[in-house]
Amino acid sequence: MKNEKAEAQIARYERIIKAATVMTEAEKSALVEWEKKHVTGDGEFGTSDWPGWEPIISRISH
Repeated sequence: MKNEKAEAQIARYERIIKAATVMTEAEKSALVEWEKKHVTGDGEFGTSDWPGWEPIISRISH
């Protein structure tokens, strides 16, 4: 079960990396604004937690 969780997390990061290469300027700006508010260095949130990833991933998934 641990391996499945690790593999799922790695796959998500791979999708985020791909999504980052096709982001629109508006999406990039939205990410920057979200990071300013949520990624504070306390470890609660990171860039990968941005809710905007899902629509981008959906758009590029076939």
